[in-house]
Amino acid sequence: MGSRRFVRRLVVGALVLMATAGAVPSAVAAGNDHDGSTGVMRVVGAGGGTLGPEWGLDFAGDPVRFEIDGRATDPLHPSGTFHVVHRKPDGKLLAEFSGPITSLKAVDEVAVVTGVIDAADNPGLPLEMVGKNVSLTVYDGGRQDRISWIWGFFGAPVSLLQGTAPTFPLTEGGFQVHGARQAQAAGGTTVAQAADSGTTVAALLGDSTLRFHLAARVPAGGNPTEVQGDFHFADRRGSGVDVEGRIDCLVAGGPVAVATGVVTASNDPAKVGKPVSFSLKDGRIDRLGWIWGFAADAPQIVDCQSVVPSYAPRWGGLVVG
Repeated sequence: MGSRRFVRRLVVGALVLMATAGAVPSAVAAGNDHDGSTGVMRVVGAGGGTLGPEWGLDFAGDPVRFEIDGRATDPLHPSGTFHVVHRKPDGKLLAEFSGPITSLKAVDEVAVVTGVIDAADNPGLPLEMVGKNVSLTVYDGGRQDRISWIWGFFGAPVSLLQGTAPTFPLTEGGFQVHGARQAQAAGGTTVAQAADSGTTVAALLGDSTLRFHLAARVPAGGNPTEVQGDFHFADRRGSGVDVEGRIDCLVAGGPVAVATGVVTASNDPAKVGKPVSFSLKDGRIDRLGWIWGFAADAPQIVDCQSVVPSYAPRWGGLVVG
């Protein structure tokens, strides 16, 4: 599956990597929390599974396990810890590492948790781990939970509040995600059908002042950067953003997708050529998140990474397939 191959490429550092962004700017939080959020966000649980053949000879068949116990009322000031164990099929330890959580954002059943490693035992992976950042995206799917990860010790960029789509299905254990209370949709309608193969995302969402369209597809067996698709985002509120462009990376895990792209046309010529990032969740409440690479205080946008989707449309719908 293309999305799984993308995550493996993140892990082994085969993608062209960019520098890690520092503090998360206000533009990200304000742009995705305009509908308001209150209450305690929590991610707790433990689970794992066995890496499949798509992980190659080095890792296929290896059991991995994740533990997270974190909470936050302010996404940038969380409390809690993470713990990861990766073994070989014969039980030998490849790597075990843990540390404090540095950011946590949860909406509905989706959460992104970042942290920094402060303890590591990695006899099978001779890399410097202590002090490196990690990102974990969790989907609490009830009977089928999912997770994904980005490891800074492999050189992958890790930014506060950002993750990728949860592509790895757990086969044992699970997580509980308690998202902050958010504005709910009035009831959306699906406006597209998932393709029979490959990865397809189709969305038409909006409210009285905002309209978002995205249609993109990665063919079966394709790489997420082989995506074909486009987007259009128009906002008649104070920001006045009206941009359209092409999608350059698309990855999906379960009902959650992350897409990044480049602006090719805008009501503001200064935005042309700038990167953008979108996250989408197809569920009882469809949701959308975004990061603008043209904002003055924007973090660096990396292929197929974004924030937790939190905007609930008043009409429309989406399909992640």
